[in-house]
Amino acid sequence: MNMDKINKIIVIFIWVIGIYFWIVKDFWYVVVGIFVLHLIEVFIKGISVGSKAGKSKLYSVIMTLIFGFTWWLPVQKEFD
Repeated sequence: MNMDKINKIIVIFIWVIGIYFWIVKDFWYVVVGIFVLHLIEVFIKGISVGSKAGKSKLYSVIMTLIFGFTWWLPVQKEFD
């Protein structure tokens, strides 16, 4: 398994932990924090990197919101 897939699995695990804490402990700050960071990434890098790679804007937004830099950084490295 390559490092890009491992990083994506780690991000999913962080999302799951955040959702768990939100449901069990009413500690929603983790989920909001992850979402806000990824939302910022959408506008800073996600859409532009996805467009250069031939991905649709919607796909780029969704992938960046879920995976953040673990999605757009490997895509960007393909074009550098």
